[in-house]
Amino acid sequence: MPRQRKRNPNGSGTVTKRTDGRYQAAVYVPQPDGTTKRKYAYGKTYDECDQKRRELLDRASGGIPTPTRDMTLGQWFDYWLEVIVKPNLSAGSYRTYETAVRNHLRPRLGSKVMLRLGIKELRGAVQRLAEDKGAKTAKHCLRVLSAALTAAMLEDIGLTRNVAKLVHVRATTDSGKSWDAVTVLRFLAAARRLSEYYPAFLLLCLLGLRRAELCGLRWENIDLDNRILWVEQQRQRTSAGTIDVDLKTDTSKAPLPLPAQCIAPLRWTRMRTAWLRERAINRGRPWYDDPDKHVFITRTGRPLLAASLYLIMQRILRLAGLGKMSPKGLRKSCGTLLVHLRVHPRIIKAVLRHSRIATTLDIYAEALDPDVVEAVGQLNRLLQQPARIRQLEANRPDPEAC
Repeated sequence: MPRQRKRNPNGSGTVTKRTDGRYQAAVYVPQPDGTTKRKYAYGKTYDECDQKRRELLDRASGGIPTPTRDMTLGQWFDYWLEVIVKPNLSAGSYRTYETAVRNHLRPRLGSKVMLRLGIKELRGAVQRLAEDKGAKTAKHCLRVLSAALTAAMLEDIGLTRNVAKLVHVRATTDSGKSWDAVTVLRFLAAARRLSEYYPAFLLLCLLGLRRAELCGLRWENIDLDNRILWVEQQRQRTSAGTIDVDLKTDTSKAPLPLPAQCIAPLRWTRMRTAWLRERAINRGRPWYDDPDKHVFITRTGRPLLAASLYLIMQRILRLAGLGKMSPKGLRKSCGTLLVHLRVHPRIIKAVLRHSRIATTLDIYAEALDPDVVEAVGQLNRLLQQPARIRQLEANRPDPEAC
């Protein structure tokens, strides 16, 4: 009696030889939308193909969806956001990508099969989006789509090119405005007079901190005696609430020299926190004992939110009659004033903790710590004396005389 061929257990997939000599593995795998589809993998030898079969089974047993070739862009967006973006990028980046997908990409391209998306079809969709929502929105959505397709090329789906990189949108780049030294001095004088968060705005102008980094600053990150400040976390709004999270890039984590004029305001801030706590306890008012000991807090002891800092700044600007500006503009003003002082761009990169200023600058050596200290010291001396406002205004040319 001939020996019967041993069958694989149900659900373990199959490996067969094709007519062209290659081997083909077939396994039923879960999809991002919750369904199950048959996934094929190919190899030159039986062992190579069997190894791919085992990898597909391992992913399936772990509950990880494996996309197939007929997956639509809408299905891939679901998989990409939850499996690739959410675990590996910051909460802010996830919200940015998810918003672009939900509001613009899914309604226009969600039903398209990803592997069949062509340049002409995509160009037409992007042009219509630019007409409806503007060129900047279309350009941003095209970048998000390009990131999604790049991730798809790393999966075993069969996608061999990123069509989003072959479509271009012309949009102006607006990096925002910045202030000169006179306007910065006016703002700091107004902040000192109108707000108890003057030390926070001082750090924004002198060190170019991001407002999320400023709100996440803790007393353990500041050495007032040695005049050093460490930027190590930022305060972000996430699905778990407003919490401290890691910085987006490693270059953002860096010690910075603390300017001399920041020491006294920061000491005052620490005394104010102790005074607010004592007053709240004595009067029986609610008080939150911050376990992380953030530097800038509200009157109830909770860490200051980035949105609240923005509203406080807008109130100061309105009362001082300084026009529109954002905390991000203060950061840009810091870089602009450093350029005005003829500081080397590499040192500005170290002060602002950018990942890069330009690709060509990456060949230079890293800025030395004494150079960074001197650069911040120059900016500190430039903004230290409010009396210079009258001097700078007197030297400003009269526009009517031109």
